[in-house]
Order: sequence, then C-alpha cells, then structure tokens
Amino acid sequence: MGALPWLLFLLLIQEDKGYSGDDVDPEEVLAVLQESITLPLEIPSGEEVEDIIWSSRIRLATVVPGKEGHPDTITVTNSRYQGRVSFLGPSYSLHISNVTWEDSGSYKAQVNLRTSQISTTQHYNLRVYRRLSEPQITVNFEISAEGPCNMSLTCSVEKAGLDVTYSWISREDGADTAREGSVFSTSWRPGDNALSYTCRAGNPVSNVSSRLIPAGPFCADPGYPLEKASTSFCLLAKGLLLLLLLVILAVGLWYIQVQTRCKTSRMKTFRRNRMKLRKKGKPDPSWA
Repeated sequence: MGALPWLLFLLLIQEDKGYSGDDVDPEEVLAVLQESITLPLEIPSGEEVEDIIWSSRIRLATVVPGKEGHPDTITVTNSRYQGRVSFLGPSYSLHISNVTWEDSGSYKAQVNLRTSQISTTQHYNLRVYRRLSEPQITVNFEISAEGPCNMSLTCSVEKAGLDVTYSWISREDGADTAREGSVFSTSWRPGDNALSYTCRAGNPVSNVSSRLIPAGPFCADPGYPLEKASTSFCLLAKGLLLLLLLVILAVGLWYIQVQTRCKTSRMKTFRRNRMKLRKKGKPDPSWA
C-alpha cells in the first residue's frame, strides 16, 4: 500500500508536464541530396517559449528566443551541422542546407513553454534521396530464321539508390500502355506496327524518362541487323581516324626533314664562302 501514493504522485507530475507527443507517429520529410530541407515546427498560439531543443540521435541545437527585442540565442552542439543549420521564424523550424546521406534519420523538437509550464515534442523521420539521371537502355535481341524477332530491353539508372521504380511505356492504337519493371520483353515481325518504347524511372523526389527505343530497326533485316551496322560504322570511323593520324605524322616528319636539309645546306654554303675568303687572304667575316 505504501507504493500507491508514490504512483499517484508520479502520475500527477506527468500531467503537470503536459502532453509530450512521444506516442505520435513521426512526420515523414523527404530531402534531396546536396539540396536544402526544412523540418516545420508548430508552436501553440498564445504561448511564450522558454526554449527549443532540436535533437537527432544526440542533441543538435538549443534555441532560446530573445526577449523584448533582444536577439535569439542559438547554440549548435553537434559539430556535423555547424554552418549548415538555421532556424526559421517565427516558429524556429529547422532548416538544413547541403543535405548529406548522414542527415537521414530521426529528429525531435522539444518545445518548453514558459506560460503553461508544459513541454511538447514533435518527431520527424528524414529520408534523403538523389535526383535520378536519365535512364540507360540495354537491348538484347534474337532473330530466328522464320519466327519473330525476340527483344529484351533492360532499364537502369546510375547510382539509383533506394525506392526506385521502373515502368515501360508503349503507344499503341493512340493509347499509352504501361508495364511495370526494369526488364521488358517483346517480339516483332516484319509487317507489325513499328512500336517505340520509353523507360520511366522514379523515386520519391524525381521522375525521369529515357529516349524512345524503336523495335523495328533492330529486327528489320535479319541478315544485317543494326548491331552489325553499328559495329561496321565504328570500325570504319576508327580506320579513318587512324589514317588521319598517319597522314599528320608523315607531314610532320617531312617538314622536319626539309628544315634539316635547309639548315645543312646553309651551313655548307657558309663554310665554302669562308674557305674562299681565307685563300684570298681576306679576314674572316665572322671576326669582324
């Protein structure tokens, strides 16, 4: 029975402190890597704030609002956020610039109110994503002698990260048809409609689309597919580039030889003239 008064006393203390908000689901906030994000803070109207304590795993900063025109006192206690955080008035919402992967996770704002002597707590879950680059398409196809041309298209995004979804969009009979997944398989026969396909990739902060991929050119000529044509074109381009380099090298060597011959010829002429002058007893012009 002696423990009951103490339990009642503890319950009364909890009631005096007011509602903490610890049992409320955190607010989901999405951020873009290397950009800025704000965690919005709400303060009960008509209440005077004693201080605000922002935390992320450990205490991040303490904000003490200034009184009667005096400036606010802001103390950033987590060195990882130094120079990257500010507090937007009038509610002192947390603003983080140059967001990094390490900034993701749980945040908490504890607001201590002076007038009502209670504390309120707001929770956040910050998720960081990268803006997606243009999807890259890999095409694999197989052409049979009598059957259809079977194609497999694979869509990927460099450094995609988490929570990326892929879909393939094709236009047929004036309507768009979507198929989910990064890999799309189809078949094509000569005479079929020349469909084109687009890969669309998305995550919670961005959506991007690839260039159009036509099905027909990959399968139109079984004896000489586009892959062979592209390979031959690349070989031809490399051959022309090598030939150009050889021509430039040959011209350079010819120019060097011409300059060397001209210099040698001038030296021989100079020596011949000097020998003639010596035989005639005239002073060497080089000593003049």
